[in-house]
Amino acid sequence: MFVVGVIPVVATVHILGANALQNERARADSALRAELQAAGQELGQLGDDASHRADDLARSPALQRAFIAHDRATIKRIAAASPGVVLYLGRARVAGVRPPVALSRSISLTVNAKRIGTVVATIALNGKLAARLRQTASHAQADRLLIVRERTVVGTGQHVQLRGHTIQVGNESYRGLLSRVPNAVGISLFALRPLKTIDASVQPYQRRIFYAALGSFALLVLVALTFARPILNTLGDFRRVASQAATDALTGLANRRSFDDELALEWRRAERVGDSLALLLIDLDDFKSINDGLGHQAGDAVLRRVATILGSGARQVDLAARYGGEEFALLTPETDLLGATKLAERLRAAVEEATIVLPNGSELSVTASFGVAVKGELERAEQLVAAADEALYEAKRNGKNRVVTADPQAEATTTATL
Repeated sequence: MFVVGVIPVVATVHILGANALQNERARADSALRAELQAAGQELGQLGDDASHRADDLARSPALQRAFIAHDRATIKRIAAASPGVVLYLGRARVAGVRPPVALSRSISLTVNAKRIGTVVATIALNGKLAARLRQTASHAQADRLLIVRERTVVGTGQHVQLRGHTIQVGNESYRGLLSRVPNAVGISLFALRPLKTIDASVQPYQRRIFYAALGSFALLVLVALTFARPILNTLGDFRRVASQAATDALTGLANRRSFDDELALEWRRAERVGDSLALLLIDLDDFKSINDGLGHQAGDAVLRRVATILGSGARQVDLAARYGGEEFALLTPETDLLGATKLAERLRAAVEEATIVLPNGSELSVTASFGVAVKGELERAEQLVAAADEALYEAKRNGKNRVVTADPQAEATTTATL
């Protein structure tokens, strides 16, 4: 009872803990998504500013005259006054340094459809910019915002591994989301929250669940100690009643009702799949003389011994039953007439060879007659029982202690040679 009660408590603790962790992960995803969105907007604004810077510089008459005149000194002086700008004369870089990883916006100057120069405004994508983007959105203290290029963190060189929503950076595991940086091939923004931070947020709730489970366990122990024995006694009584309804009290074999139910089930199964089905009816020879001469206790001992022989000789799929009085039945699925006849002969010999010890200490041997029938082309289960019963009576008329098989195609019978 305690084990049965523990199972739903443990399952509830597991489900509640898993739900709490799932909800905390969903909250983390929502916060990280907002951080990415704010960082993306800020980065987009920086890109727009770079475009305006490049456009304003390209429109400068001084720079235009310098490009036309190929005045490198003036171009360099103008670039020195404009941080983050790289100037090209034709295809050659004249002034400015392009960061290793950068977001750039460029404007070309043309004369008579020929490009004479290019103004490139750059935004360095590095750890400093990542920190600036992180400040643009509300974030938890442990959250990180990284700029990653080709699975490597810009600025630190740490390698990034992706496993669904779990992201490994160095030796630390994070819950993370990412978004691609427009117009920057292979560069992404990663918003991260440490898994240990998420687990720590759930732990107080999980502890409360654990304490509630301990209280439930204590209550279960109390209930088990108080009510387990009466409940088990009731269940035991129910099991005994159910067993008595399905088995014969004297022999321990299935009773007539169980046999009839099983015969109906096996008949339908054989009809459905086309398997063979055989029935053996067994009747003890001269059993009345044992009861009359030695008493009913001796008769009961004989019945129990024969039932043991039939039960041990049957397969697990077979059903041995006390059919009534001194008559027994053995239902054998997936067995043809030859196989059933051999089984009947083996059981007949086992009954004949058995020595039965009676309650008074004396010993006794008995014999039995067998009638065997198979389903064949029969249309109803009652016809199978009738065929086996007719074969049994034929065995009795022909001298007892023998096996007679019924032909399912005709109502003739043949006697097995002993």
